[in-house]
Amino acid sequence: MTAGGGSPRAAAALAAAALTIWPATTPGMPHGPHPRIHSTVIWLSAADRGPVFRGIGAISGGGGNSRLLIDYPPKQRAQVLDYLFKPGYGASLQILKLEIGGDANSTDGSEPSVEHSRGHIDCATGYEFWLARQARRLNPAIKLYGLQWTAPGWVSSPSDGSSGPTIWTAADIRYVLDWLNCARAQHLAINYIGGWNEHGDGVGSGGPGWFESLRAALDAHGYRAVRIVAADSVINTSGADVADDLVADPRFRAAVGVLGYHDSCAFPTTGIRCTVPQAAATLGKPVCEAELGHMNAQSGAAAMVRSINRAFIESGITCLIEWPLLESLPPGLPAQGRGLVWADQPWSGHYRVNLMTWAIAQTTQVTRPGWRYLDGGSGQLSGTGWGTYVSYLAPNHSTWSMVVQTTLAGHRQAIVVHLGRRLARSVVHVWRTDLRSRNPARWFVRGRDVRPARGILRYVLRPGSVYSFTTSSGQGRSRRAGPRPAPMPLIYRARPDASREAWGLSAQDGAFGYARGGVITQLADQVPVFWQPPDAPPFPYAVVGGRDWANYRVFAQVRFTAPGQSAGLICRYRRPSTLEKSEHFSGYQFIAASNGAWQLVLDNPLAAPVILASGRVASLGVGTWHGLTLTATGSQLMAKIDSAVVASVADPSYSRGIAGISTSGWYRVDFRNLTVTG
Repeated sequence: MTAGGGSPRAAAALAAAALTIWPATTPGMPHGPHPRIHSTVIWLSAADRGPVFRGIGAISGGGGNSRLLIDYPPKQRAQVLDYLFKPGYGASLQILKLEIGGDANSTDGSEPSVEHSRGHIDCATGYEFWLARQARRLNPAIKLYGLQWTAPGWVSSPSDGSSGPTIWTAADIRYVLDWLNCARAQHLAINYIGGWNEHGDGVGSGGPGWFESLRAALDAHGYRAVRIVAADSVINTSGADVADDLVADPRFRAAVGVLGYHDSCAFPTTGIRCTVPQAAATLGKPVCEAELGHMNAQSGAAAMVRSINRAFIESGITCLIEWPLLESLPPGLPAQGRGLVWADQPWSGHYRVNLMTWAIAQTTQVTRPGWRYLDGGSGQLSGTGWGTYVSYLAPNHSTWSMVVQTTLAGHRQAIVVHLGRRLARSVVHVWRTDLRSRNPARWFVRGRDVRPARGILRYVLRPGSVYSFTTSSGQGRSRRAGPRPAPMPLIYRARPDASREAWGLSAQDGAFGYARGGVITQLADQVPVFWQPPDAPPFPYAVVGGRDWANYRVFAQVRFTAPGQSAGLICRYRRPSTLEKSEHFSGYQFIAASNGAWQLVLDNPLAAPVILASGRVASLGVGTWHGLTLTATGSQLMAKIDSAVVASVADPSYSRGIAGISTSGWYRVDFRNLTVTG
């Protein structure tokens, strides 16, 4: 046997044999003959209270991964939202992290800014505030957390007296305040605010001073309750980490409320080992795994439950946030196959609730933020790699829960849980997910209740599983399902949706929204601050379509707003790898300029664009509408300006992919009557 938390009473129990014969009536024990099994003795005591549990959440952002949910039919949209946020229903998320849109790509999409130009604020743009309102409606206690991946270009100007362009500016603090004001105008209280996603902590670039100035600005503008998270970056193992900087700088330390790390449990997340710098433990601040990333929705579920347990046991991490919340984006983009729910068919209403939802539910449905960890009730099960357990206690000691995972175990094992006098000894509810099964009927299944005998609970655990033992109530498993999947019809006509974008259209760089009437405008009017340095000059574009689209016609009318502009149409687009930045993709573009010059271009992520055809027509001018058409049929491509065919070429490079619109620069161009037909 092994003892949890090093309890002296448990250590005394180790004088017994490590192998035990268990009665056949023990919960979890199979019928018939069974071998001796390893046992772990766990002592739960209210006196072993540890730090406060901060919650489990997910990220909407880091690349437009929630884009299509707002376009779902109301019935199915409500069901997906319930699975994500409704307590006792599905994932029951306790934290929602939101991207502060910045008009530039941040993995598989670009989220619109509320302030493309300094001082011109539009709080109704985009869908993140809409999503946050739905989350708060379903769970008023959910914590909201804002973070920048990108930003409009004006925030990087050295208006604060610095010597050159930087992201750590007074202008950017103003931008964060404007975003918070927009949230407040929509009755959303933000609990946490970060600096920049994976930009380090700004040491040597004014970062610590930026956080200090941000704290002062928050306090001065009515946001004292908002806690600052630093630095939302990967742990620095080769030099000073943000924790070391906080130790060394009292003003920086006073400004920051939470330490936020990425990839503490490896990347892609494995949950085999979770580490943070030693200095983090000396600061007395909560430590958050602010991004657990790049996990497949099925195979990553085991890594998720390992991380939730091991992050606390090994590193004292008390909140964990998974990326991404959803796969709700067009096909052919990098983050396919991830997320708690797949909801990428707004035309059919089809969605799929993934194993990741139920892996997270094993903790979120039996805990609440504000509960305490039980240090003595958290540790490793008997045998190397056999599993871990973490225990939680409600503030008034009325209820307790314990989550046990055996993801890497090879055979059955057992636990013997001794309950202290101040802990509830009432009936214990048991929930289990078989993490090795692809059958949803084996996910988050309620087992037979267990009643402790003389303060002792015994249970036999199966391998490859996660169990929740709890004296709380209110857990549940919905089995609602959406309609069957269906191909996207090859008849698309752009129309406004509730985000003020075009239904189904997902910006990959820039911001395409309805500024007025039925006109889609590219609204990002200056080069933004990018999350990652681009390899080539990025340009605004947006895509729409279905997985099987191959032969079709894209049409839109275009109106230029200034001389020297150009814009175009896209067909057979794909960018499935995160190694391909937004400016590198597979597909064809037909681009026309205001002076009448045009090009038909073959885009290739591994090489420079190839001009398949080019020429010039009479000037298209400024302020007048002109129709552009791009048709792909088999290997044949045809391009038209107004009613005149300007190019007809054969190219076999790409046979399928989705459609889109683009501008060649960061300026305003208008589009109307965008259609795709077969």
